[in-house]
Amino acid sequence: MNSVFRAAWVIARRDFVATVWARTYVLFLVAPLILFGFSIAVALMAENGDREASHPAVAVVTDSATFEALDKARGRLVGGTSEFSFPTLRAAPPEDDVAAQARRLLDDDEARLSAVLSGTLERPVLTGPPALDTGLGGRIRLIVEEARRNAALEGAGLRPDGVSPQRVVTESAAGDVRTVRSGLGKGAQGLIFMITMLLATLLLSNMVEEKSSKVIEVLAAAVPLDAIFLGKLIAMLGASLVGLLVWAGMFGLGYVFVQTLQDWVTVPKVSPAIGWPAFLALLVVYFAMNYLLLGALFIGIGGQATNIREIQTLSMPVTFLQLIVFFLAMNAAGGELDAMAWAAYLIPFSSPLAMIALAAESDALWPHLLALAWQALWVVLIIRIASRMFRKTVLKSGARVSFWSELRAWRR
Repeated sequence: MNSVFRAAWVIARRDFVATVWARTYVLFLVAPLILFGFSIAVALMAENGDREASHPAVAVVTDSATFEALDKARGRLVGGTSEFSFPTLRAAPPEDDVAAQARRLLDDDEARLSAVLSGTLERPVLTGPPALDTGLGGRIRLIVEEARRNAALEGAGLRPDGVSPQRVVTESAAGDVRTVRSGLGKGAQGLIFMITMLLATLLLSNMVEEKSSKVIEVLAAAVPLDAIFLGKLIAMLGASLVGLLVWAGMFGLGYVFVQTLQDWVTVPKVSPAIGWPAFLALLVVYFAMNYLLLGALFIGIGGQATNIREIQTLSMPVTFLQLIVFFLAMNAAGGELDAMAWAAYLIPFSSPLAMIALAAESDALWPHLLALAWQALWVVLIIRIASRMFRKTVLKSGARVSFWSELRAWRR
């Protein structure tokens, strides 16, 4: 066993140096940052454009006093929510045939109206498509009811002032803490998932390249296949951690720069249940385990492929399976401990993502020790099966490979 680890260390050192000192590694580090920044900029611009384009507008065909009452009612409702919670009201002087005017306004492409409100506060008339009854119509109804209520109070000579409740400040609230911790867990899941998808898929093409150049066969003649697979996995994990350190340093410098100019980026006041130091340590450890699990699987798949075309064919189902695992793990974050949550904890490929969410919501440490041991067991088992399959199918040597035979061999 010691000889396997020594050989794996030699392979890992060889691949790590060859990867990190290559010129393409610099491009590999810079490209995700450019892509990430460009994606954020496009998302922000698209969000602002979509919000403005999708915000509904309603034409109010009525007298000026009624429109003023409705506009004031909307202003009060918006003051307690947000500007985009209620539709924009546009005044339109009424004509002789209000029904025909409403249809003409709705057909106007430049106006882009979603509905037309006419009539009076006592007998309002809402004109528009059937979808108004389930969405926009309810918000328009709230505006009309608020305007009628205020008109009734003013008619009775009552003008109650706004009441602000007496404020008692507490350090935290259980509901808010649970929400923030659930968000922290899901954010950590997304971070691990995206970085793993970005880095682990490199192992697919790496194995195909070394197979086509016959390097893998030369290595297989000198050291055990288990050591080759394990060494390559450790080397790529090391190169990934170097990339993470570089990216974290860049984000740290950016954070300091932004804080110096303007204090708008802050760390959440609610900490993970297990604490920030342990949470950050587990974030790195679970990323490593998630990378090792998927990387071991990718090495096995890449070992069976013969060319880049097969890798491209396999990339779609592999990505689809990763998304299924990710959604399964997200189901365990912030939810009840049901069968789906247990499945996320026990399935090895979703276990790292589910456990990092548990670290944000629970302060227990022993489940993480069991989970790490369980995940490490599967890393060893996948590497053993992948190396045996490679020997059997590619090198044309060795006995028949099956899951149960490998499990019995590992137990022995």
